[in-house]
Amino acid sequence: MSRKNHTIGRSARQDGWSLIELTVTLALLMGIALFGIKTMTSTSMLQNWSIGQSMTDAYAGIETAYAQRYVFASIVNSGRWGLYPAAVTTNGVTIGQTPTRQVTATVSRTYHTYTDPVTGALSYLLESYVVYQEGQRTYCKVSKVYRSE
Repeated sequence: MSRKNHTIGRSARQDGWSLIELTVTLALLMGIALFGIKTMTSTSMLQNWSIGQSMTDAYAGIETAYAQRYVFASIVNSGRWGLYPAAVTTNGVTIGQTPTRQVTATVSRTYHTYTDPVTGALSYLLESYVVYQEGQRTYCKVSKVYRSE
């Protein structure tokens, strides 16, 4: 019996090409899968960034509204704002909620005081800094309100 009779209609050369075709196919499938995973990950990161930006914007708006309606005579003694360069800092302020976690930020508040030399009118510049961290990036939103007598 010859060696040729033991093969099932395929030569050794054909078997080698099948292995190469299989390797190329698997490499292409792995490349497509990797591209898909990277795309999904980057989309998720953009959504996280967008959600964080919206939450910090909203909280900075709350800080603005609060500073606008705070009783003028109580600003200095409230303990909410520190006289610049000092600031009152609050860590772990909840600024929002996602389906998976609570989003927190650090809020720092300070004020500048001005007295008009001619009229003697007292004015305050109230500042709030909402600092939010997403991964290795840090974002800051500022709220400034000018109040005068």
